[in-house]
Amino acid sequence: MENRQLYVAIGEWLEVYKKNSVKSLTYDRLVTSYRLLQKDLIADYPVNEIDCDTMQRYIGRLFNDGYSMSTIKKQFNLMTAYWKHGMSRGTIEKPVYLGVRLPSEDLEEIDKDEVPTYTPAEQDKLLQKLMTLDKIQYGVIVLMLEGGLRVGEALALRWEDVQWGRRAIKIRRTLVRMSTERGVTYVQNSPKSKTSKRTIPLSDRSLKILQKIHEKDKTDFGYIFARSDDDSLPYSYSSVEFHIKKLCKDLGISYKGMHAFRHTFATNCYERGCDVKILSKLLGHADVSITYNIYIHLYGDALDEMRKVID
Repeated sequence: MENRQLYVAIGEWLEVYKKNSVKSLTYDRLVTSYRLLQKDLIADYPVNEIDCDTMQRYIGRLFNDGYSMSTIKKQFNLMTAYWKHGMSRGTIEKPVYLGVRLPSEDLEEIDKDEVPTYTPAEQDKLLQKLMTLDKIQYGVIVLMLEGGLRVGEALALRWEDVQWGRRAIKIRRTLVRMSTERGVTYVQNSPKSKTSKRTIPLSDRSLKILQKIHEKDKTDFGYIFARSDDDSLPYSYSSVEFHIKKLCKDLGISYKGMHAFRHTFATNCYERGCDVKILSKLLGHADVSITYNIYIHLYGDALDEMRKVID
C-alpha cells in the first residue's frame, strides 16, 4: 500500500502520468493546485494514513483561510484524481474522498461578509509588541499588516529586494513549501501570479522593522527572515504561525488566522479612502474583480453611484 508522503506521491503522479497525457494548460492548473497543497500540513501525511476526516479538515482550513469555492474544488479534485489513480493500480484501497463535503455556496457568501480582521485596538496591542522584534518572525506579521503581503511573499524576501532610497520593496518570489525536518525548501522564483510581482511602498513601521533586522544582519544579501541555524534558508510558515499564535494568546487576542493580517491591511486601506484599483495593485491580485469580490462588503454594491448615472 502507498506509504509515501502525499506531496511525494502526487508529485510523481503528475510528472510520470499527467505531464504528457493532458493539455499543457490543464497540466499547469494541476501544478498550481499541487503547489497550494504543498503549503499545508496534509502534504506531509503518508497516503495510507489519510482518511476522510483528514481531507475534510484540509478543506476546512482552505475555507477558513478565505480561498474561493473554485480553488477549494480544484484542490479536492486534485486529491480525488490521484486517489482514483492509486485505486486503479491497487496502491490505495479506499475512496476516502467519498465522505468529504465541500462548503456550500451559501456559506461562501456569508463568509465574504465576514472576512476576519483585527480591530484597531487589537492591531495597536499587536504592533506594540511586534515592533520590539523580540522574535524575528514578528517582522513578517508587520509586513503583512502594513503592506498586505502574503506570508509566503514576506518569507521569500531577500535584502536585494529592498529599495532603501525609494522606501519600497519588490515582491518577486514566494515560499511555496518548506519542511525543517527534511531540510527541504522550495522558494518559487515568481509569486502567486504575474500581477503578484510588484513593487510596493514601505510604511514607517515596515521600514523601521527592516532597518532593525538589517542592523543585526550586517548584510545586503540573502533572505531577510533567514533561519538562525542556517541563513541560506528562510523561516517556515509554521514557525511564524507558532509565534503569532503564542503572542495573541499572551495578549488576550483571538487568533484569526494568518490571512487575517492581509485582510486587515485591505480594510485599513479602505478606511483611508483607497480606490479598489489601487488596493488590487497593492495586494497583487490578478484582476481587480478578485479584490472587489473579496471585499465587496467594504465597497458595497455601488447602488448610489449607479443612481447618479440614471437620475
